[in-house]
Amino acid sequence: MKLKKLIIFCILSVCRIFLPFIKQDPNKITFISLESDRLEGDFKIISDELQEMESYKLNYILVKFEKSLMGNIKYFFSCIKQLFEINASKLVILDYNNYVVSNFKRSNVKVLQLWHASGAIKKFGNDTSRDYAISGYDYVITNCDYFVKPFASAFGVSEENIKVTGIPKTDRLFKKRMIKNDQKWMYKNYPQLKGKKIVLYAPTFRGKLMHDLENSGIDLGKIQRELGEDYVILYKMHPLLENKITGESENVICCNGKTIRKLFSVSDYLVSDYSAIIIDFSVYQKPMIFYTPDLEEYRQEVGFYVDYENEMPGPICRKEEDIIEAIKENQFDLKKIEVFRDKFFKYQDGNSCERVVNLIEDIMEGE
Repeated sequence: MKLKKLIIFCILSVCRIFLPFIKQDPNKITFISLESDRLEGDFKIISDELQEMESYKLNYILVKFEKSLMGNIKYFFSCIKQLFEINASKLVILDYNNYVVSNFKRSNVKVLQLWHASGAIKKFGNDTSRDYAISGYDYVITNCDYFVKPFASAFGVSEENIKVTGIPKTDRLFKKRMIKNDQKWMYKNYPQLKGKKIVLYAPTFRGKLMHDLENSGIDLGKIQRELGEDYVILYKMHPLLENKITGESENVICCNGKTIRKLFSVSDYLVSDYSAIIIDFSVYQKPMIFYTPDLEEYRQEVGFYVDYENEMPGPICRKEEDIIEAIKENQFDLKKIEVFRDKFFKYQDGNSCERVVNLIEDIMEGE
């Protein structure tokens, strides 16, 4: 990575000599993603709202990073494009960390980080070992007051510029009609789910975006067989690991590429680890299990923003047998899930998108 970073830095440093000829457009907003090559999630929700206002020029640089020679080449060219588009914009909106913003952004360009998660269980950003320091961000949204201090540290932003708005894509968690539509879609596309108890396995990834991405091993087939024919296991890997298959059969179904909220709508249990999706799932007030065979190692190498053992609202399992036992013996305290939800989900009104759009308008109207 050091060589790659040096090459990118040298190329962008040469290209930077042309920046004085690039004029900033006071109405231009540029969306930049490294997680997806299409408009989706918070980006699509916010973009749709801004397009209706017809006040701004919307620009998109959407790249799904792939760890390959061609992926690296595409990333290099994307960085060159980003250099000019970022510095021609009034506002840049990110959903992931950005090397060009951190190293080559003009001071009069504002940057809003629409972080893709509802919070952070594990440490990330500047609070971990990184290839480059995150800097140049002006505003970050978050889901609750608890995460203001961690996000300020992770992104290198002052605490007053961490805005507790809620996360736009979580609005649908509070829309009963949308949940019903998601359920209908799931049962239509996966008719074998009808009449079954559904376990969703959705872990975070291990590793770094530009390095090897990893995932904890788990035998989902074994768990399903032990639970019995009344159970079906769905699994969805992190978006950066969607090419990973953990097994597939009639009762163990790969749902990579499907939206997590569709899967939430039919799931009776969630099995996860350090992923912030547990905050989203807490809205449903359904049982959660935390499969963490590497808990001590993870605590030492990455670390947490929460007291993991005391905050997680469900059984912490080190072995697959523990997951099976937790489900069979109903080892769940729904009251604890409610307390967890109310602590980490400040706004439960389904209006987070509106608050974020208002924030964008304030930024665009500022000097």
